[in-house]
Amino acid sequence: MEYKRMREYTHEEFVKLVLSLNEEQLLDLSANYGGYPVLFRMALDDRISHIPFIQTGAAIIIRNEEGEILLQERTDNGKWGLPGGCQDLGEDLRDTAVREAYEETGLKINPNDIVLIDTISGASRKRSYPNGDIVYNNTSLYLANVKKEESSNLRGDSETKRLKFFNIDDIPDEFHDLDLIDAYKKYINK
Repeated sequence: MEYKRMREYTHEEFVKLVLSLNEEQLLDLSANYGGYPVLFRMALDDRISHIPFIQTGAAIIIRNEEGEILLQERTDNGKWGLPGGCQDLGEDLRDTAVREAYEETGLKINPNDIVLIDTISGASRKRSYPNGDIVYNNTSLYLANVKKEESSNLRGDSETKRLKFFNIDDIPDEFHDLDLIDAYKKYINK
């Protein structure tokens, strides 16, 4: 099924569309719009969209042979962050991490080759979106090590302005997931 771009729907049109779809079609739609939690938030009535929502997702530290980590400068807010995003319905969080890594960097990572660093939740994971949505993210943070030849052909998606490897001590000031970096620092300093 063909869908318009997200911003082309009015709220009423989007709700009507959601009501007309079966479960398989809803999953397909959610894949086009940033995952199931994003689809759910978009369908909320404007009068209740300010109610905080819990989202589950994954982020991934992609580390090269020099120990540098790959960061993504985002198109939506101009800030740097880690590849990651919302879990799809029925998706294993390891698969979420590698899917998001592939979508946002072009890197194909085997889910069996990643290591769970920690699950980060609570007040530090609160985010507010321009449309008024408020979410608390429960984020499973993973680590993947990549070889130089694997990371030579990076390519971003529509969420990615640019990709660059950074030394952990040289993270840009405009970074929006410092709690995830803190969890990584604790992990490597064990």
